[in-house]
Amino acid sequence: MRVIPLLALSGAAMTQQPGVMEKMSAWTSNFGAQIFNAFPYGLDAGASAVAAQVVQPLNMQNWKAHLWPKSPPEEWMVFMTGGNKTCFGRCEHAEATWNKSVAYLSALPKSSSSEPPLRLGSVDCEQNEILCTAWSAGVPAIWHFYPNPSGATDLRIIRFNASSVSTTNMTSVPSKTDSRYLKYTPYEGWLHPIDGSVQKFGLTVPFGYGLWLMGALPSWLMMLVVSFASRQIMNRRMGDTMGGGLGAGPRPAAGGAAPPPAAAPKAASPAGKAGKKKR
Repeated sequence: MRVIPLLALSGAAMTQQPGVMEKMSAWTSNFGAQIFNAFPYGLDAGASAVAAQVVQPLNMQNWKAHLWPKSPPEEWMVFMTGGNKTCFGRCEHAEATWNKSVAYLSALPKSSSSEPPLRLGSVDCEQNEILCTAWSAGVPAIWHFYPNPSGATDLRIIRFNASSVSTTNMTSVPSKTDSRYLKYTPYEGWLHPIDGSVQKFGLTVPFGYGLWLMGALPSWLMMLVVSFASRQIMNRRMGDTMGGGLGAGPRPAAGGAAPPPAAAPKAASPAGKAGKKKR
């Protein structure tokens, strides 16, 4: 029982000494900083781990199996992101915000039988350049797919500012929250992944490879090809113009056979010359 008063007296004596509280405060701050440095980005790491379990990565091989219309229908939120090449290294904040939003979106209550369930997906355009090129996708953004009663797929593209996007901007998109996707115009262009003309003709993959190849070629090679093609066209036009100018011979007939040569003028007979002399 005497230990408690002794500790109280010792503590009071230590607090009265100059600089003791400052030293204890500095030691506490240093200890907290060491703990934080031992687990860097603890919240972000936890959010990333949750996102890895909930979010479905999409690529050229599996995107149809997940996004294609199903029975019963599904609502999809697909996060489009990239790296140094496709996002110029500015998507880190957007990715961290998406991971935090996933924890909230995955905790939403289950929908009723009449509402499509919410699915979460992501596309890394750094690793799936062909798919993002075929879709003409910009990053960072969320592609929201919602099934219509008519059978078509409603697609809304929500683009974000890479440096200022917040979790509220993302969590308010789906129909289970604020349905903010309705504020955006539905995309009905020919590059629509499901209902577009390119997809209906089965040209999504060739179109993506073609655009990707054009973008992958160096600019000097493209200029060389264009210069060579334009020079060939000009040479043909110049040849046609020179061939139809003055002094040009007759052109071949349509069948390909050359026209017969013109007849040479006949020489005067010797008898005729003699008759003229006699006169």
